[in-house]
Amino acid sequence: MREPAGQDEYGSTSPFDPDDLQNLNAIGPAMGSGNDFEKYAVAVIIVFGAVIIGGLMAAAMTFGHRNGFLFALGGATAAWISGNALLLDRPRIYALFVGIAALMLVGSTLTLVL
Repeated sequence: MREPAGQDEYGSTSPFDPDDLQNLNAIGPAMGSGNDFEKYAVAVIIVFGAVIIGGLMAAAMTFGHRNGFLFALGGATAAWISGNALLLDRPRIYALFVGIAALMLVGSTLTLVL
């Protein structure tokens, strides 16, 4: 005899239909709906962390500008946090930390130029 929907033989509920076992590996309700936040977050982490900020840190260290290095480090941290905020689906926090990272990177560039 089949149990009521959502209950197994012990009375516990399960969010999965036992007849739908082939779909258990699909993680979350957004699978297949075009939600690509993870790809964008990884792109933000790679681009900010590896290319832009790494270059600014190297330039600041080469020219001996401690403040430029610290601004670039702060920008890297803000960019890293923004990538995690995007993974956690927090777009306002993401935008805030991208803005903070951009300001700190401009500050780092200005210390190198001036």
